[in-house]
Amino acid sequence: MVGMVVSVQARHRKTVPQPPSRVQLSQSEARRLSYFYQEGIKCKLNSRLSEAHDLFQHCLSIDPTNPEALYEAAYLKFYFGEDSLGTEMFRRVVELDNKNPQYVQSLAAAYLARNQYDKAIPVIEHLSQLQTRRSDVLYQLVELYKTNGQTDDAIRAVERIEVLEGRSLQTSLQRYALYLDKGKKQEAFDVLEQYERESPYDLRIPMIRGKQYLQHGDSEAALRCFENVRRIDPQNEDLPLAMMEYYAQTGHPELRVALRDSLLYDSQTPDNMRVQMATQLIDDMKGEPNHHERIMQTLDTLVHLSNTASMHTLRVSYMMYSKVSDDSIANAMRDLLVVNPANENAQMRLVAYYLSKQDVENLAEVCRIGINTHPEKLTNYFYLALSQAQQKQNQPAIETLRSGIKQVDEHSEPQQVADFYALLGDILHEEGFVEESFQAYDSCLVYRDDNASCLNNYAYFLSLRNERLSDAERMSYRAIKLEPLNKTYLDTYAWVLFMQGNYTMARFYIDRVISPSQADSVLLADDDVHAEVLEHAGDIYALCDNVEQAMRYWSLAMQKGEGSAMLEKKLKLKQYIKE
Repeated sequence: MVGMVVSVQARHRKTVPQPPSRVQLSQSEARRLSYFYQEGIKCKLNSRLSEAHDLFQHCLSIDPTNPEALYEAAYLKFYFGEDSLGTEMFRRVVELDNKNPQYVQSLAAAYLARNQYDKAIPVIEHLSQLQTRRSDVLYQLVELYKTNGQTDDAIRAVERIEVLEGRSLQTSLQRYALYLDKGKKQEAFDVLEQYERESPYDLRIPMIRGKQYLQHGDSEAALRCFENVRRIDPQNEDLPLAMMEYYAQTGHPELRVALRDSLLYDSQTPDNMRVQMATQLIDDMKGEPNHHERIMQTLDTLVHLSNTASMHTLRVSYMMYSKVSDDSIANAMRDLLVVNPANENAQMRLVAYYLSKQDVENLAEVCRIGINTHPEKLTNYFYLALSQAQQKQNQPAIETLRSGIKQVDEHSEPQQVADFYALLGDILHEEGFVEESFQAYDSCLVYRDDNASCLNNYAYFLSLRNERLSDAERMSYRAIKLEPLNKTYLDTYAWVLFMQGNYTMARFYIDRVISPSQADSVLLADDDVHAEVLEHAGDIYALCDNVEQAMRYWSLAMQKGEGSAMLEKKLKLKQYIKE
């Protein structure tokens, strides 16, 4: 009988898994392993990851139980997207060496990345035993146990944190919430009361307790907590909102409104509290007759009373939520920028607003504010230069763009940088700096070779100089592929073909811009058909031996105005004249 009892006990004894036995290497094998491992580390540090992977795999062919090589190989599996294999390899690493915190933490991270909480928890528990002073690991355990519905284990983890760091507001609130999750209301409140006894001057706890009593319907206990706070700190900023909630729940709406309004208009009310009261007022008034007008009047009054950035921001936010006119919102945003010039959201919205209104003067002013407060933001430089160019201030625009380009770094958006160079190229060409202009276009296409505006303008200016026409044809064709309905781009391509002597194809493309069947009145009324386009059409038709149609287009170009210096002579001689 004794033997049978021993047998049963042995069969049920809990055993600790032992790590797999390690391969015994000869001295030469150990040297080879060390050499290839060090080479693998060098490759990894130099970002030659494929080579590093192969070297670590070679190490494992020498010793498949070497945890260092297995760990490095597992790490690279994740880089190459083989997460499942990498996780399994990390598991084997920990089997081989479960005393190394780095290995254990990597396995836990791999499980967490795959949402395998059941597997991650025992690994993190093991890590907490290896590094007993790491409260961050215990905090992670608390969250995992909560997520996994293991409330008792979460409470024990919080208690371990308190042993390590002492009781704090954070741990007390965590234990409070966990006891509530278990339905143990009294134990939950006992936790808060215990912390309050130990930290009598931390008024956050009586405020929290009061709010919780209110939530659970015990208004008398809540009031005792709030009165205790008022006795110690009459100016406590959390107290008014709590008392307003108390008045609401105890059937005293008139007291709630009186408290709200007294705080709103008291000059001594802190700014953040005034904003809270104004937010409460907005919520209270919604749904009442003429509520929008009353709210706006109140917000205007409060803005003039306090004139703070937060109150201006609240007014702007309400106006945007209420979908008032863009003009009114823009005016409110300008007021906000006066008190808070660094408000980037207001800056960007005003930039968009003034762009839509084509108000270049105010656009320039807002962009200058943006450059002063956020000099690293490229957008302000670009739109300031654009507004300067539209006001014929080309030299300042060039300087602005070059200042913006100095802010470009590896984090800059390529499209944005390309737009800078494209605009710089346009302005430089207008100022007569042709070679510098072409250099700017080249820089633009380095950042984005599909910048249609740059491709078109570069091609057109080359064709005007009768230079690099094959490059011009290639760039112009790319532009119309990007925007096949753009009449300006089609006109450029037709003109490049014309300059190459390909008159038939030039006529094919110019007809996609202006059809010969269109009435004169239609062509004259089309803002996309400039005098230059009509003159090009006339030149193309003249060299296609259709002088009648050429004369018609030249005549229309003359009526539009701003044709070339040779236009009048073409009409007089009834023939194309090369400039």
